[in-house]
Amino acid sequence: MMSNILSAISFAANHFFTCAQLLTIVLLVTQVVRKKFNLVRFGVNYIFLFYMLCVISLVFFPLPTMTGDVSQSVGLQAIPFHFVSDIIRETSFVWNQPKTYLMAICDRAVLQVVFNVIMTVPFGMYLRYDFHFDGKKVAVASFLLSSFIEIAQFTGLFFMFSSAYRLCDVDDLMANTLGGVMGYVVVRAVEKRIPAVADIERFDITRKAGKILINA
Repeated sequence: MMSNILSAISFAANHFFTCAQLLTIVLLVTQVVRKKFNLVRFGVNYIFLFYMLCVISLVFFPLPTMTGDVSQSVGLQAIPFHFVSDIIRETSFVWNQPKTYLMAICDRAVLQVVFNVIMTVPFGMYLRYDFHFDGKKVAVASFLLSSFIEIAQFTGLFFMFSSAYRLCDVDDLMANTLGGVMGYVVVRAVEKRIPAVADIERFDITRKAGKILINA
């Protein structure tokens, strides 16, 4: 699990600057059209870009061509809350024996659910902080993001490969949606105590340019 996360961070670092150049062009054009420049929005979007590159690496890589072939053992898991039976089957958890709790928490079956929730927390935070989405919109957007990932995995990256190479799991869909909503809740709870992104480092480009010309 940890090796996958480190690989994702490495992937994001290797591809960040190329993608950031394209993002910079889009942001500059957008802000020039709006006649407002917001340095903090650049920073927030760069962080979000790095995060999305990490997500892409985690959910799609390594590709089957990198591992030899496509596994025939993966496909669709359409039973909600199936992770509960996985935890019961794979861990040493016994509800009336507290000493088994810690070992169960560190088990792969539990960590997989936890990381699927955590993975989309920054997504929900970003949508609330930068776009002011309400809870319903964040939930829908998180659901759509997770659906895109699960469908891509189920279809072999939209039929680029002969069959699925990752398990399409309805539990992942639920966990990812929950994570996005949790991110929304975090920002919603503190947004009155932090500056809004639109109010930081903003100035009117046209007005500033006019002052420079006058002073010159």
